[in-house]
Amino acid sequence: MLKLFPTYEVGSLPKFNARVQAAKSQPVSWEEVEELRHYAQCFSVPCDAVVDLLERQKREQRPLTTEEKSMLTDFNSLFNLRLQEQLGLDFVYDGEARRTEMYHHVVRQVNGFEQTPEMIRSRGPDSWRMGICVAPPSLKEGSLPELVTREYDFVTRHASRALKVPLDDPYMIAVMSDNRYYSALLKATYAAHPRQLRYEAKQAFTLALAENVIRPQVQALAERGAPWIQLDVPAATLDLEHLPIMVAGINAVVERFENVKFSLHICYPRRISLMEKKGYELLFPHILDLHPAVNHFSLELANADQYEQDLAVFKQYQDERKFEIGVGVVDITQEQQVRGQMETPDIVRQRILRAAEVLGDPRLVFVAPDCGLRQLQLERCIRLYETIVAGAELARKG
Repeated sequence: MLKLFPTYEVGSLPKFNARVQAAKSQPVSWEEVEELRHYAQCFSVPCDAVVDLLERQKREQRPLTTEEKSMLTDFNSLFNLRLQEQLGLDFVYDGEARRTEMYHHVVRQVNGFEQTPEMIRSRGPDSWRMGICVAPPSLKEGSLPELVTREYDFVTRHASRALKVPLDDPYMIAVMSDNRYYSALLKATYAAHPRQLRYEAKQAFTLALAENVIRPQVQALAERGAPWIQLDVPAATLDLEHLPIMVAGINAVVERFENVKFSLHICYPRRISLMEKKGYELLFPHILDLHPAVNHFSLELANADQYEQDLAVFKQYQDERKFEIGVGVVDITQEQQVRGQMETPDIVRQRILRAAEVLGDPRLVFVAPDCGLRQLQLERCIRLYETIVAGAELARKG
């Protein structure tokens, strides 16, 4: 039985600057090497071989070999795992150490996509190169190790705590891509109805991604015994008319898997709306149609600090569908980092207890950051995890 208010990470952590610079064959400073050495020693991660490699590359001024890049990646993955475990998180993973930007990490492994040089910008400094779908999407042959199996196998060999694996969801990829193929395919059928064409094209695209791109990754993880898979759905409330497509795509991914827990991470909902509903209310009633295997939502909550309003709708529908909630208790935005502001353990405690009171059942409450931490400085990530763990322990005491 789980302890009350279990804690977990949401996804990404920042990569060491020394590793990133070395992989790009750019100069690695003494300060960057010392930063790596310092944090490795703090969390008892062996680093002598990695430091020797970085210093040797700097002297020789040459690109890293494939094997050397792999050594650095393994080190960063192990470090992130040890960091989370030693700070006391109950569910851990490797901070997406092997992944590039979340969208591009997947799309570059998909047949049927062309890349375009245009840069599309999202919240803050995040950005991605929009892929153009020009044919039915499918995973490239041999892509599963690059996407999920190599990282999962490494983590399972080294982890001492329970795992939760983050993956993209198909709707997110559809929203972030140029849906040229399915729009052209269905244009004749819906020529007189552009709104319906957009809907049907996105639905066809999403379901193809679910079946041919995301589900094979889930299958590979399930075969390895992955107990918990998180699907990231940042675009859930972007287009309210298309929420049924999001639900259908997720259902197509998760159906017919046994002994796998599925959760959805949804961040930054639309809080200003012309409708009567706003925030996470916008997800309802559509998410009531999710497959029963999806029983958990990880929500961005700390940034708005409206726990009573945001969670009331989950309480309202509990007679029809009860979900566990991963309560975001620390604001992970760069704005907070620039201002030098951070929650205290007591603030986290209060937020956890507020969530438990609204939901009416503390067993439904898990504790997490609002989102992944890759945009932040590593020292701040450590402090945020410490605050989460300490706040959860205070909340268990009442």
